[in-house]
Amino acid sequence: MVKEQIEYCRNPALPEVELTLANVKNFEFDRHIHLDYHIGAVSTGCMQYLHHGRNYLMDTGLLSTINPDEMHTGTSESENGYAGHFMAVPPQYISQICRELKQPEAFFAQPLIDDFYLYQAFMYLHSMAVSHQNEAQHLQLETVMMAFSTELLQRYAGVSAQATDTAGKLSRQQINQIKDMFHADPGQSFVLQELAEPLGLSKFQFLRQFKQSMGMTPHAYLKRIRLEYAKKALIKGSDIADVAYQVGFFDQSHLNKAFKHAYLVTPNNFQQSLL
Repeated sequence: MVKEQIEYCRNPALPEVELTLANVKNFEFDRHIHLDYHIGAVSTGCMQYLHHGRNYLMDTGLLSTINPDEMHTGTSESENGYAGHFMAVPPQYISQICRELKQPEAFFAQPLIDDFYLYQAFMYLHSMAVSHQNEAQHLQLETVMMAFSTELLQRYAGVSAQATDTAGKLSRQQINQIKDMFHADPGQSFVLQELAEPLGLSKFQFLRQFKQSMGMTPHAYLKRIRLEYAKKALIKGSDIADVAYQVGFFDQSHLNKAFKHAYLVTPNNFQQSLL
């Protein structure tokens, strides 16, 4: 019987990279986004996820690539669950490699890659990152991480394409305007009217067009941003109660509930595992 468990950790050699090991059967990742690039694979079972209106099945041998700010979900497609291996890579790390390669800012057009060589390389990298904590192995891990990232970007990263079907959606400029407001101060309280007015829309139009554009409501999107910023603050050792207030939750209890619903661990357990 599968024990529902998600473990989070990081390696001193890659301090900005968040590593995740998931062994789940019934737990589902609701519609959400990340601040980082997310790369994932399964070693057993099969994971299903929704991305840009399409369902994808990630079996062993396949690699998922999710860009920052892209709505997706995650659930088990296997009767006995799946074992997932995930890595959150900061945009600045990817940008640095792109500059070295003289490539545009990275954008993964394929959310699911069938490349067994890269799958094996990722599984090796992930295994090394979650198990090797010795300073003597830092250089090896940094080298393996750089080699994998470079290969992945050279093979599969392109330039973000402008969406051709914009009917009933916010423009890219409008979406960025709202995102900038949320990211500038995730702890701020917002109301639909103040979000809609600068775009020349009614509250109803804004709500409908935002959801059509992002795949989730403004409230759900902002809540996830708050949780992502909470994670980053917890990794730095910030007080949990302070974090809850800073990112816009009523109190620590409210953060605990939302955090565990999203990540299957409490903020305290998450923080202890990564410090």
